[in-house]
Amino acid sequence: MIREQTSPSTEKTVVTRPAHVPADRMVDIDIYRLPGSGDDFLRAWLEVAESAPARTIWTPRNGGHWVVLGGADIAHVYADHEHFSSRITLVPRKWGELYPLRPTTLDPPEHQPYRRILTSLLSSRTVRRSVPIVRSLASRAANAVRSKGACDVVADYAAALPLALFAGLAGIEADRMDALPGYAAHLLADEGTDLAEPVMDRFTTFLRALIAERRATPGDDIISALLAGKIDGRPIDDDEAVDVATALLTGGLDTVVSLFAMMMRHLAGEDTLRHRIVANPGLVPAAVREMTRRFAIMTKARLVRADQILDGVTLKAGDMVVMPPLHGLDPTIFPEPLRVDLDRHAAPHLAYGNGVHRCPGAHLAEAEMTIMLEEWLARIPHFTLDPDRPVRMQGGVLGTVVTCHLRWDSATAAP
Repeated sequence: MIREQTSPSTEKTVVTRPAHVPADRMVDIDIYRLPGSGDDFLRAWLEVAESAPARTIWTPRNGGHWVVLGGADIAHVYADHEHFSSRITLVPRKWGELYPLRPTTLDPPEHQPYRRILTSLLSSRTVRRSVPIVRSLASRAANAVRSKGACDVVADYAAALPLALFAGLAGIEADRMDALPGYAAHLLADEGTDLAEPVMDRFTTFLRALIAERRATPGDDIISALLAGKIDGRPIDDDEAVDVATALLTGGLDTVVSLFAMMMRHLAGEDTLRHRIVANPGLVPAAVREMTRRFAIMTKARLVRADQILDGVTLKAGDMVVMPPLHGLDPTIFPEPLRVDLDRHAAPHLAYGNGVHRCPGAHLAEAEMTIMLEEWLARIPHFTLDPDRPVRMQGGVLGTVVTCHLRWDSATAAP
């Protein structure tokens, strides 16, 4: 997922507490500026949960909205599309209304034909086609840094891979992706400046041109497969195809990179765990799954469709509800949730969402991160965080690792 450079919270959208919100449920927090989120956005959310007066609270920031902190209630909101609409998935509400995207912001039944096409594009066949592409990209990237003894694992290893993978699946030259904004472009731009063109508009422009090319000359690629799709028995039109292609392209960019960087940050400080994985590479898939639970990064919002009770309070139709990435950190669902346990047998996590809008690219994302970790550990098995260059993060809709500097003894790196 790619976010716009400007944060919604730059606008003054503090509102008065409505009558249906109990005074003891109001907590003045800004989900885009939680204290400490620049060091560890998940720790910042845990501190909110630990100090909150209840599992469901209300904040007057960003237009006023509920925040659901309990794991079971987060799962309920995600799964219940009849009462919690995905028509708006961003707060403040007026910002969410600016970014409709099929099928992301549609509810059943309108959502289903677009979702069916998107799911088919991210099938097991696509995952199989992706494996050699990702492995080649990751091996080259790891080879490029191993002799240096240090790197930013975000900029120097992970950031380029998702865009290059899309280029491979779309059957285009990788350098064409240079027209698109890079990882976390909105964060890395100089403060106070604007990108020449809004981030999402740049993706739309790029994809519309690519779709026109594939309309004229279809091939054996993911965009041609998209254009062969049907919506209620008719061919998908260009505007619909741009929306689905945007969801396809942006859904696995910052998310994969940031989640992988969170994993590497953890492994850099956990020698015993890392040594176990290095000694038994067959554990890498389990490690990726468990660390995905532990380091979930997405914060989603839903629009309340009808008055209802949640956690003892009344949610009114039209209210906004935000679910931070706390389901996998709830001790009532996952014992010792902060510990990465490769032998854990527990309930499924919600790092990829839940219900009809669960991320259709979850299997592809896991395959990417598994290969990225395999290729890194095969060359650089022992590494630490650079104590002189702290990890930088950014909270918000997508918890982002901006930089993660690692160090290692280049003499011990595999040749």
